[in-house]
This record gives sequence, structure tokens and C-alpha cells, in this order.
Amino acid sequence: MPTTPTTILPAGQRPLPTLVTLLPFILFLEIALLLGGPSLTAARVLAHEHIGQALSFFGLSPTFVLHATGFVVVAILLTWHVLTGGPWTVRVSEVLKLLLEGCIAIAPLLAAAAFFGMLRETALAAPTSIVPNSTVDAIALAIGAGLSEELLFRMVGVAFVHWILSDICGVKTATTLIVAVIATAAAFTLYHSPSSLSSASIVFVAAASLYLGVLYVLRGFAVVVIAHAGYDAIVLLSLDVN
Repeated sequence: MPTTPTTILPAGQRPLPTLVTLLPFILFLEIALLLGGPSLTAARVLAHEHIGQALSFFGLSPTFVLHATGFVVVAILLTWHVLTGGPWTVRVSEVLKLLLEGCIAIAPLLAAAAFFGMLRETALAAPTSIVPNSTVDAIALAIGAGLSEELLFRMVGVAFVHWILSDICGVKTATTLIVAVIATAAAFTLYHSPSSLSSASIVFVAAASLYLGVLYVLRGFAVVVIAHAGYDAIVLLSLDVN
């Protein structure tokens, strides 16, 4: 009797290829935090601090809290992989494809920032007032913002809104995803303290968040993190750092 072939999700929708793709970025961030400690600007990203505060509630050590974002991302992706029961193998081509997609996805953000005249002014890391003091610090800040903010607003935020609307309210999946992208984009914009931004910056942050939300739904967590972190790195490195 013929068997029905198993449907294989795209690499961006599977946890193990996502983890392997993001692992070099996570390691860079964690090594930078290990060497720089709490004084590193990457440790002062608001989303990273919120994740650390949530973990400190359970009595975890300050060292663990400092490295909260990396630990949580790895733990979520590994748990997801174990629960799905997928194979423990990843093709190099899958990782390279996700890296390439993430790099390509930076271009619309740069184009929008240039259009609004924000290219050297508006990073997507909050608070926007923090400025790195070295090249390594700038890269670590960009990666930390990309990981922590996409974790909170896309992976957790979109999933939470989808769960409320789909599982509890019985709304159709397509509708829940649209609402989730819009709702998390609004939350992301408010999180960046719009009162401290110019009108053009607010419009850019809102548009960028909508774009990142759609990118997450269509291409997955790895691609949206790379796009977010890559954009921030370009903006932050264009500043006068020592």
C-alpha cells in the first residue's frame, strides 16, 4: 500500500535550521557580553532587559540573566525541535539560503530609511538613545536588538495574538495573522518611545515593523532576525564609533 509522502516545511519554518543559522550571531553576542559585562550597550537593549527581568523572577544568577536572550532563543528552538520530532540534520544549503534571504531582506529597510532621510538616525534598537562605543559594541548591539526584539514582538507576540484569536475566538488563520502583524507592529512602534522621535522616524519605525512582521510570517525567525540586526548594524556602524 503506497504511503503518503511527509510534507517538509521550508527551512525558515523549521526550528533546527533556524537555530544553526542564528548560532554564530548568538555566540558573537554572548562572547561580547561575557567580555564587556553589563556595561556593554548590547546589555541595555530594552527587550533584552525585559527578558532578563523575567528570568530573574525565578531566582537565576546575574550571569545567566545577562545572557538571557541567547539562552532563551536556544531553549525555545531546541524545545520546538524536540516536540516536532524532526531529524537532527541540517543541510548547509538550507543555512546558506536563510543567510542570503536575511541579507537581501535588509535592502527594503535601507531603502525606506533613505527615503525618509533616516539612514543615519533611526536604528530599530530601543532605547534609540543608546550609542555604541566601538565596532564590536555596535555589532553586538545590533545582534542583541535583532534577537531580543524579534523574539518578543514576532515569535512570542505574533504567536500570542494568533492563539487568542484562533484557538480561543475561532477566527480564521489568515485573519489572525493579519491582525497579529498589525498589533505587534503597533506595540513595536510604541515600544520605541514615539514621543522622542520625529514624525518621519515614527512613520519609518511603524512601516519597518509591519515589514518585519510580514517577513516573519512568510520567511521565518532566522530571516527576520538577520534583516533586523543587519539593518541596525549598518546604521550603528555609520555613526562615529572608536
